[in-house]
Amino acid sequence: MSETLELKSTGGAKKKLTIKNRCFSNNIVNIGNVKLFEATQKILENRNIKTQSQIKNFLYPSLSQLYNPFLLKDMDIAIDRIARAVYNSERIFIVGDYDTDGVTSTSLLLRFFKEIGVKAGFYIPTRDDGYGLSLEAIKKAINEKAKLIITVDNGITSIDEVEFAKTVGIDVIITDHHEPQDVLPKAFAVVDPKRNDSKFPFKELSGVGVAFNLIMALRNKLRKDGFFRGKGEPNLKKYLDLVALGTLADIVPLLDENRVCVKIGLFNKNHSTVGLELLKKVSGIEGCLTSKHVGFVIAPRINAAGRLSDASIVVDMFLKDDAKEAETIALKLEEINNQRRKLQLKIINEVEKYARNLSSNVIVAAKEGWHKGVIGIVANAIAYKFKKPTIIISKENKISIGSGRSIGEIDLFSAIKETSDILERFGGHKMAVGITIKNDRIEEFSERLNEIISTKYSEESATAKYEADCEVLLSIFNRRFVEELSLLEPHGPLNEEPLFFARNVVVKDEAMILDKYPKYLLDDGTSSLWMVSFEGVKLDVGGVYDVLFSAYIKNGYMSFSLKDAFYVI
Repeated sequence: MSETLELKSTGGAKKKLTIKNRCFSNNIVNIGNVKLFEATQKILENRNIKTQSQIKNFLYPSLSQLYNPFLLKDMDIAIDRIARAVYNSERIFIVGDYDTDGVTSTSLLLRFFKEIGVKAGFYIPTRDDGYGLSLEAIKKAINEKAKLIITVDNGITSIDEVEFAKTVGIDVIITDHHEPQDVLPKAFAVVDPKRNDSKFPFKELSGVGVAFNLIMALRNKLRKDGFFRGKGEPNLKKYLDLVALGTLADIVPLLDENRVCVKIGLFNKNHSTVGLELLKKVSGIEGCLTSKHVGFVIAPRINAAGRLSDASIVVDMFLKDDAKEAETIALKLEEINNQRRKLQLKIINEVEKYARNLSSNVIVAAKEGWHKGVIGIVANAIAYKFKKPTIIISKENKISIGSGRSIGEIDLFSAIKETSDILERFGGHKMAVGITIKNDRIEEFSERLNEIISTKYSEESATAKYEADCEVLLSIFNRRFVEELSLLEPHGPLNEEPLFFARNVVVKDEAMILDKYPKYLLDDGTSSLWMVSFEGVKLDVGGVYDVLFSAYIKNGYMSFSLKDAFYVI
């Protein structure tokens, strides 16, 4: 059924488009007792969601679909130890991370402990401190007389740090979602769905997803022990807004338990923290959060604190019950994010000038003064614009930090692994890497990396690839169908926003929105639709194109966003 086309974009780049399905009518189909538009059914089929029960669970997720948290290896051991700390009034200390997943995980545990009357401290490292459980974090726990450390979104590789904590009389419970190494830390408990010996059915939880399972299990234990007798028991559903925020920001697959938590969490009318409500207000968001709000508005503001300042202020904001105090921090985050944008734009402009004169197949740019907190974002922007793998290096005194992003099918991690003799440290995955390198090896690294990529990959490897869920006629779009598409939200990895492909579309008219974005009246002979170009796609009135677009409801109206356009061959 699928078809792959090689097309030339109106922007000049060659692109490959795979059309997964076709739908030329807006007929209703029955899957058991579920009625759907035919195009919706085909989109679900593309995601391997076919049966009545699969469709119902996907479109209408419920908390009953969550798994038993005790299926996570060591969860029972972790919960017994935390319960002992609760009953003995031991000081608990949470160690998180400086990204959105890390701060929401930390905030989730702290708010839960506060609700049940347990005092706990926390530590969020800065980028200078480095990632994960550190000696600095343990020293702070010692100063607070903590007897138990719980890590969230980190710790799975902290072997030496756990041993140090044990020597000073502190037990460590690790909760993480990253890949374990061959040897696990000898912590009191290690809770990670990616452990080979874990029976938990879903491996792709975020850090905050693991933390939510921890408080589900702890509430269960405390309930059985009679802890809540005579007082209110926490309703954990309200915390799903934090789970949704961290899960979306960490770009994990939006399937299974992740989808349940995110979909319910986004539609929480009453947020678990006034801080999130005030952050929405400062960011100009009204109503329920969407995945786009999180990805493009909320998470960048939270991450900006970790990039340029101290992400602990985000946890402070989420812990506040006073609206004025929370708003003060939200405004501070807005200020930091504006600073991040300026730094980012300045570096992008400098790298673009440098990259225009390069003939190599990879861009390696290094300079003193480039803030290491934003070089990853810059690398992503440059790689996207120049269609080349890009590594941006913030030069320091003798040893520098670099961040890289890839494109297409080029495995950047494998490529830099072949230069490991030049590097001090490196890590990452196919599409994103981090390196530490001595300044006097940067030029050699650039030459070697270019040679490796030029030898292993053809120009076609960097070709952008699209997938369209359905080739369509414009006449299938009506309000009921577009409203039904909203049931597929939230969108993210493995449940991307559906894209539609229409052939031989004529541009009948052109207008502008906000004096910034062009919109075009497109006609394929069956119907006409206005489509807005938010991504720089430019068309000529009277021209004929094949177009790729999305459909959604915005402010109560059917809306269509033009993703790309191609010359008709």
